[in-house]
Amino acid sequence: MKHSEFVRGALALVAVFACVSGPTRASAQQPDVRRVSLDQAMRLAWENNPVTIAAETGVQTAEASRLEAWGSFLPSLTVNGVYTNSSNQRFDQSTGRLVSTSYTAQTQASYDLFTAGRKVLTYRSATARVESADAAYRDARFRTALETTSAFYEAAAAAELVGAAQRRAERAEQQRTFATTRLEVGTATRSDVLRAEIEKGNAELALIDARSALRSARLALGRQIGTGGEAEPLDSTLPEAAPALPTADSLAARAARTSPTANSAEASWNETRASKLSSYSTYLPTVRIIGGYDWFAPTYPPTNRSWSFRLTASIPVFNGFQREASVSRASAAERLAAVRARDAEISARAQAIDAAQRIESAGQRVAIARRGVELAQEDLRVQEERYQIGVATILDLQTSQIALADAESGFVRARQQLGVAIAQLETVLGERITAN
Repeated sequence: MKHSEFVRGALALVAVFACVSGPTRASAQQPDVRRVSLDQAMRLAWENNPVTIAAETGVQTAEASRLEAWGSFLPSLTVNGVYTNSSNQRFDQSTGRLVSTSYTAQTQASYDLFTAGRKVLTYRSATARVESADAAYRDARFRTALETTSAFYEAAAAAELVGAAQRRAERAEQQRTFATTRLEVGTATRSDVLRAEIEKGNAELALIDARSALRSARLALGRQIGTGGEAEPLDSTLPEAAPALPTADSLAARAARTSPTANSAEASWNETRASKLSSYSTYLPTVRIIGGYDWFAPTYPPTNRSWSFRLTASIPVFNGFQREASVSRASAAERLAAVRARDAEISARAQAIDAAQRIESAGQRVAIARRGVELAQEDLRVQEERYQIGVATILDLQTSQIALADAESGFVRARQQLGVAIAQLETVLGERITAN
């Protein structure tokens, strides 16, 4: 008897511990959700996005190449020291004696007096490469900003859609209560209650889907900003109205000047032009001056000294058509870069006009969707009153409830599309736009 009581007491303690510790472990396993503003999300994305980091390292590499090109204008200087010791004596030409040890120190400087402009052209090419890398980096930053803004607004819209789904579930519960009450007083049928239960189930399924989509959007935003886990907008406010924009011609001209993609293509064209000019310099001679000063002796410190001076000139006569191939490749690359630069400018103009039209259309959809929500809310209010007094059917009420849910969802998506359209225009122009 005592043993069975002990067992029951132990099981009761285990059950209590499970009830207490179970929710604690579940809550401990809940992932932390980082809250960020749009500006914070962009900064984090720029710091962690591989595309942006790759473009930034491209700038560093181009600047290193320009520093190397600048170094070609300066003379080169080398200092050497040699100590030799052997078991057998050898004849030292500098002293005319047999020695087993020798000490030598040498300083040598050289400078290219004439390179047919290769130094200048190489430096120009390196400078153009830096400008191209800067433009590519700027383009990568705005493309990353567009992706981040899209992910940010997707998470913001998903949060609002969860709220809309919750309101639908609450209305479905109220509808079920109405139907049940009317059934009890004999003013409704069993079918009304069953239809209300069906709508309640559909609303709960919609809420589950909305919460699942919210978590997916949060995970996508967390990956975009490089923090891992889930991230949510600090302020879930989607844009409410389209910003005031200049005329289409003004936007097109502005995009041609400031578009990161167009600027990057033009900088690449400048780089290939400089490389093409540099390739022609290989046909011209090179003149170099070399001077040195030596210290040498079989004993330390070396006391014998000598100096040397040389002036050399060289011109390539034939190198297996390497020069011709280099010029041909440079000309082809320059032609392709010119076509790409022209196409990038035309594309920037067209994209700016298209993005402005998207913003205008999205702004109109937001206004229409807002009015649709207001009308759907009023329609639902009327149908609820009519259903309570027995004039409307359960089908009329459900139709109005579903119409309101669709209107709220459409309003959220319209504002989301407006935000993305604004970000697309900012990416084309390479400048931020403040919505009114």
